[in-house]
Amino acid sequence: MEQRTRLNSDERRVAVRAAAIRVFAEKGFVAATTGDIARDAGVSQPYVIHLFGSKDALVADIVGYAIQRVVDAFVAAIDAHAPDELPAHIGAAYLGLFQEEEGLLLCLAHAFTAGADPTIGPLAREGFVRVYRTLVDQGRLSPEQAGQVLAAGMLSNVILGLQLPREYDDNQMVRDLLAAVYPGNVELFKNATAPRE
Repeated sequence: MEQRTRLNSDERRVAVRAAAIRVFAEKGFVAATTGDIARDAGVSQPYVIHLFGSKDALVADIVGYAIQRVVDAFVAAIDAHAPDELPAHIGAAYLGLFQEEEGLLLCLAHAFTAGADPTIGPLAREGFVRVYRTLVDQGRLSPEQAGQVLAAGMLSNVILGLQLPREYDDNQMVRDLLAAVYPGNVELFKNATAPRE
């Protein structure tokens, strides 16, 4: 008989964070509740609060975590590729995050449109500038190149938020658009997992 292993608090925190990313991506930071997250994670709502302290603290954790994942992915691409190859590989690394962790990039999209929010706005601004500095300081991209990479990333968020990859096989205009965003990386869009219904 298979024994069920009990999760320790760090593992539960990871599981709740993953659930929060999925729920926030689907509903947004305002509409999602800690009860929604608890149901997704299979834990009680008080336990979510016990782990993170408050919904605002959980949102801050998710925004910080998502930014760190982007920075880590970009640094890995920077370390692995020559400077002239970086924009395409950084784009692939960014889209790869969507495939690795459901909802991560859509959480970032929510954060990047919440500049007026007193909790999210400062974190999102600081994180966006941190990503830019990573591209310029560590990647040795020019400000113009870094701006182009960031613009492509934001367009990627819009494409994913609109769930355009679902129409890839049936719509030539969608295929053309996806090919234009990251030439050579269309498969990453095409295979992207759409948010849950």
